Amino acid sequence: MDRIVENIEEVVLAVEHQDEAIALFEELFGFEFNNSWTVAVDSMKVMCAKVGDTQFHIVSSMSPDAVIAKYIRDRGEGIHHIAFRVSNLDKLVTRLKGKGVRLVPEQPRTTDISRYIFVHPKSVHGVLIELIEKV
Repeated sequence: MDRIVENIEEVVLAVEHQDEAIALFEELFGFEFNNSWTVAVDSMKVMCAKVGDTQFHIVSSMSPDAVIAKYIRDRGEGIHHIAFRVSNLDKLVTRLKGKGVRLVPEQPRTTDISRYIFVHPKSVHGVLIELIEKV
């Protein structure tokens, strides 16, 4: 079988109070959160620090009805998902679907810099996995 997963791209922590969480991780571990953006479709604010080649994101919701707010209400703060960088997203998606793995959404989404899809936690022992291919 081909090795399609290249790297752990990001680890994402969902929190209610983003400023407090960032201050804590900066103080405890010396992280520098020097990149930020919003994901309008998910009403989410992202703060990013680099740890080696891996991005560490602290995300918070910008709306009480958005996906991160619902996640925190249902499960509490904590690891939201882990993202793997992949070299051939289409090939991996085909393989996963062939094995009955549930993907969300059903087809990859595209941004200016990447294509991505999520593996539903029920398919992989309770962990939400994001698969990212750089374009």
